[in-house]
Amino acid sequence: MNPLGVDLNNKERDGVIEKKTKVAFALFLVYLVSFFLHLPSRISILGAIRLDFILVGVITFLILSSQSKKGTRIDDASKYLLAILLYAIITIPLVQWPGSVLNKGIIEFIKAAIFYFFTVNLVVSERRLKAVISFFVACNVIRILEPLLLNITSGYLGSVTHLGGGEFAGRLSGAPSDIVNPNGLAFIIATVFPFLHYVFAPSGKKAFFIYALLIPVLLYAMGLTLSRSGILALGIIAFGIWVKSKYKFRLLMLGLVGLLVIGMNLNEIQKDRYLSLVSDDARQSASAEGRIDGWSADFKVAMNRPIIGHGLGTSREANWNVRGKDQISHILWAEIWQEIGMIGLLIFVLYLKSMVKNFREAASLIKISLGTNDFLFRCSQAMQVWLLMNLLFSLASYGLKSYEWYFFGGLSVALLNITKDRIANSSLGAEKDFSVGPKTNEKFILAKKVR
Repeated sequence: MNPLGVDLNNKERDGVIEKKTKVAFALFLVYLVSFFLHLPSRISILGAIRLDFILVGVITFLILSSQSKKGTRIDDASKYLLAILLYAIITIPLVQWPGSVLNKGIIEFIKAAIFYFFTVNLVVSERRLKAVISFFVACNVIRILEPLLLNITSGYLGSVTHLGGGEFAGRLSGAPSDIVNPNGLAFIIATVFPFLHYVFAPSGKKAFFIYALLIPVLLYAMGLTLSRSGILALGIIAFGIWVKSKYKFRLLMLGLVGLLVIGMNLNEIQKDRYLSLVSDDARQSASAEGRIDGWSADFKVAMNRPIIGHGLGTSREANWNVRGKDQISHILWAEIWQEIGMIGLLIFVLYLKSMVKNFREAASLIKISLGTNDFLFRCSQAMQVWLLMNLLFSLASYGLKSYEWYFFGGLSVALLNITKDRIANSSLGAEKDFSVGPKTNEKFILAKKVR
């Protein structure tokens, strides 16, 4: 240990960890492709052998056998996530439908939380972070372009919405092999935007050109989904990008021009759909009001068992038995409250708080030590804007057993750890060069803090 309190062999240590988990990480990338592109649904033999289940089992075994995290401190997010699982198990005798918790709720939660476990243990370097982000964004762009291409070539939409008066309108949903509804597809579109803007576009002229081509394509696909929550999510993303940008006036002008062009190209159904967000006179205002009324009804269901909840994975059963509606709550907070009660909701909020803390701390360290043009800084910006957007989307979508909260929770831990390692390594490099100046001293002090 050197006088700075930094392990001189941390580079070697990181290299050992990467070497031990090399195969596991490669399989994790395969799992990302299989999960997001639904390979078992596309290729029957992969479904027959249960590819995803095999991958999860092998990756978990390789991580545990590598003992790469032995002796390290468990972060707060991990503690809260484990607390949710243990709480759901401990309260099984007290909930209303224990069978559903055992047969469905816990299994679905573990399937989602596995993203956190894999990301924290396997994304241990900047190179791996780049690979994971690249695979994640590429797979989800494919998920958007596939149904859009089907729409252009064959008129495919995949879903409908009631306009009132016995009339219906088509809404673009996921491709036939991708079971995702129009709001889910809108969420995917909103998810990739921050990463395309912050991570992909600045990486080169060709990348920026592709990004510029993708923007109108993604916006067109968003319009076909007729998702009001998706439009609001894009508005939040645009606001987040605007707040963080140095070129606020330029972006404001560009945004106003873009809104004008988009408005001129919307059809009557799309205009009425989005107008219903702010007007009671629109044809589809009734469905917007119904969503608001649904919030009140969902929280009334939660109050049926407010402390313990009805059981993990039982939101749909609770809504059917208490209010007569066969549907899972479409509000994350009501879903959590219905299933694991106020105690579970508090633990989940603490989990989110630790995620936000990780992102903020990583961004602060990167900005001070590595600069705003660094890949890690661009990553942190994209993740923060995504988090802001997803908090809005949580008011119109369930998610306790969805991958996104746990994947990004894992990314928050990975980003912070990678940032600390990079700062420590750069400080050690400066020490070896004996270039001790004011800036170098600042790095030494920072290295002390991150270690």
